[in-house]
Amino acid sequence: MVNIIARARKLQELLWIRCGPGALVLPKEVSKISMEFNTKIYGGHRGARKFWREMLPRIKYRNPSVPIEISRHTSPDGPALLHIYTKTTPNTPDGSSNTSVPSLHTQSGTADTPPSSTPNARNTLVPDATKPTYSINIRDQQHSEILDALLAKLPESEVVRPTPEEEQQMVDMAEFKERSEADRVLVREKLMKERREAELLRLARGETAAAA
Repeated sequence: MVNIIARARKLQELLWIRCGPGALVLPKEVSKISMEFNTKIYGGHRGARKFWREMLPRIKYRNPSVPIEISRHTSPDGPALLHIYTKTTPNTPDGSSNTSVPSLHTQSGTADTPPSSTPNARNTLVPDATKPTYSINIRDQQHSEILDALLAKLPESEVVRPTPEEEQQMVDMAEFKERSEADRVLVREKLMKERREAELLRLARGETAAAA
């Protein structure tokens, strides 16, 4: 029984990270994703925290080669931002090249460039001062709205749909959870009943002893 429960939990974890909102394959030009938000939910950071906990693991699972960095601060009034870095300079809506956004290939490491705390993935001895291609303000946004904003900036992303086998596994897992919860309720009620009976028996024995 223990092995069945352990396997069910492992399957549930695998299904959770493989399927659901955030399961998407990013375009190849995406080189890094980073987030900034508060350690608490106050100040409009609830959606950012939920996106980080529930959707970002799925994004990382589907894009293992894309670095994901998290920066959390303690100020409710601090920034709540989602940064997207790309290897190429994006085009503006009119089709022209936006040269104001540097790419990972064109960023020069001159003496005038201020250092960054983020290490360069290509050379850890060289600070990475690359600016993000997109910075999305995610304050007061629901986690689903943050995902929509990410997809709007990266329309080439491929949303991964669960396979028929995975859908059936999710149905089976839902049924297994319902049965497990029903079993827990029955066991809890049985234990409570046994405790009440034991307490009544103890009281009855006490009264008998006092009468004797």
